[in-house]
Amino acid sequence: MRRPPLLFLFLVAAAAPGLVAAPVINSIANGASNIPFNSPVALGSIFVIKGTGLGPANISISPAPFKTTSLSGTSVAVTVGGTTVNAPIYYTSATQVAVLLPSNTPLPGQGAPAPTFTVTYNGQTSAGVNHGITRSNVGVFTVDSTGQGPGIVTFGDYSLVSAGKSNPCGGPNTACGSANPGDTLILWATGVGPVTGDDTSGAGLGQNMPDVPLTLWIGGVQAAVTYQGRSGCCIGEDQIVFVVPDNVPTGCAVPLVVQVGATSNTVSNTTMIPIAPKGSRDCTPVDSALASVPIEQGVMAGPATFGTVEVDRRSSDGGQTFQDSAQLVFARIKGYATGSQPFFASYLDVLPVGTCAVYANLDGPGGPPIAGLEPIDAGSSFTIQGPNGSMNLTANTDNNISLSTAGTFLVPGTFTVRGSGGADVGPFSATFTIPPSPKLTNGPNFAPNATVTRSNGVTVTWNPNGSTGTVQILLLSSLNNAFTDGAIAACRAAANAGTFAIPPYVLLALPAGNFTAFELSPGSGPTPAASVPFSANGLSIGLSQVFIDGARMNGYTLR
Repeated sequence: MRRPPLLFLFLVAAAAPGLVAAPVINSIANGASNIPFNSPVALGSIFVIKGTGLGPANISISPAPFKTTSLSGTSVAVTVGGTTVNAPIYYTSATQVAVLLPSNTPLPGQGAPAPTFTVTYNGQTSAGVNHGITRSNVGVFTVDSTGQGPGIVTFGDYSLVSAGKSNPCGGPNTACGSANPGDTLILWATGVGPVTGDDTSGAGLGQNMPDVPLTLWIGGVQAAVTYQGRSGCCIGEDQIVFVVPDNVPTGCAVPLVVQVGATSNTVSNTTMIPIAPKGSRDCTPVDSALASVPIEQGVMAGPATFGTVEVDRRSSDGGQTFQDSAQLVFARIKGYATGSQPFFASYLDVLPVGTCAVYANLDGPGGPPIAGLEPIDAGSSFTIQGPNGSMNLTANTDNNISLSTAGTFLVPGTFTVRGSGGADVGPFSATFTIPPSPKLTNGPNFAPNATVTRSNGVTVTWNPNGSTGTVQILLLSSLNNAFTDGAIAACRAAANAGTFAIPPYVLLALPAGNFTAFELSPGSGPTPAASVPFSANGLSIGLSQVFIDGARMNGYTLR
């Protein structure tokens, strides 16, 4: 097969020049997913070592990827028991090295110490770092190389599945719109498994691996896989050929996940795929506010202006007390990261109801890859009116404006924010409704000292309490008690359903431990509780959004 677009861009884009120093390894992760936990390196897969002093200050890229075990003074060794293998390199820099774990690397025996990884640069060798290796652990390549957001999925001609359609469309490096139920597509990944023979010689290209117990989930629905193995073009790169299920949810950000083994925590990064109903290649955003404005078309046309009116009801003590605030942002998008425009709606859209995503950080999904913002003048006189009266908002836009330090202003009901306009944006009025908060009814499952077994999944139940729209279920698991690293699982359910079953593969993607938190809110967290469009002269896109923290519980154990 021909080499598809974008796949190796993650390597170049991710590397940054740095100062030469004695090698220090900070992290080891799958080269596509970038997940630093639950992430043993798979045999025959591409992985990335990050640190300092790993290579030259300016990136050095091999003209023949993964053909040599030394590049510009950098080499990488993996020791398993008494056996040491040298890893073929694609690029090296001071802060990052991309390498391949040879398929013939021995796996450690049960109970044996984890393998040791070292980097040598200009004769200096780093301290050894222990990190797991395994037979299969899939990472999915993404458009912006972060391991989050839209995944690299192609049609049969290697054109990209995307929210927007480019002109021309057809063949590599073109974007040809959203997937349809029934389509046969190619997912690009690394880590499906080892090949037979020497990787560096090109052995095993096009090798199917049907014995790998691989499951592909799209929007919580299992997809039929017709091929899973090495690509026909490229060392370390895998293809998973699958059929989009007929009953898959539609939207611009439908979660796609690959799991190896039914009870294993070798779960890939969550990526997004745009899916439209049969007969259309234009996905419709699940977020009704985004669906009401031609956001993808506007972005595809070039720089766009936008305005957001955001109100936040936040709690720092688990939902006992709240503080209310507002933020108004009016700006012009100066540009877009190369190739990102056809995927813009996938970065902004919310999850379809009944689905979950896992973010390999504690901040949730990142924003779209734009190349800077330029403020525009929407004036400095704003008011917000709600059930508890009216307030003047006199702060400059883009500042956080306090509405109530006691959390008494943003109560359930209808609110209107009005602006008098400025030199670039005309007068506007944005109206939104804050719903009542649901009441959790099975809290003991997440109470302090309770245990949730990840491989069993878990069912959450609540009293809707008059809440409308959707609820957001958040599970946070940190790698430490400082809550600086970890992951968040976010699920979106209908508020009036009163129950939602979180699948095992979602929980298995979280790190085990007891530095945890659980939250149930009206569409809070990564998803707004309400999102309503507004219009004004000078704006391409106007959105009002509400974010509400719910009751939060800490200290249960994920096993």
